[in-house]
Amino acid sequence: MKKLLVFVLLFGGVLYTSSCYKDNLSQLTPASGVTTPTCDTAGTISYSAQVVPILQNNCGTNNSCHSTGNSNSGYDLSTYAGVNGQAANGNLVNAISWTGNVPQMPQGGLQMGACNIATIKKWVDQGHLNN
Repeated sequence: MKKLLVFVLLFGGVLYTSSCYKDNLSQLTPASGVTTPTCDTAGTISYSAQVVPILQNNCGTNNSCHSTGNSNSGYDLSTYAGVNGQAANGNLVNAISWTGNVPQMPQGGLQMGACNIATIKKWVDQGHLNN
């Protein structure tokens, strides 16, 4: 009888704790006014304001991979001249889109985000201006 009582109490406790749902509604729903980031490629894409930060964050143009001091990659994307050359021959878009006969960039990692790719593609389509 004592074992049955212990079993019932343990079983009841397990049922009680596992069936209790205590999530807070305010934690499950976003606060009013909170929006998810959108990809804004409307208008003219600016090389200095939009493309350069993407290259700095994804292509190592600050200190590695595709910078002036790194001759291993063979492509200097730290200057407009270097980026413009790769944009003009199609290698830039092919590398970041993982298409064509060029190495996928960035290597050894995940493909850069769709918004970054769309931004660079639009900049190239707009004539890859130094703006």
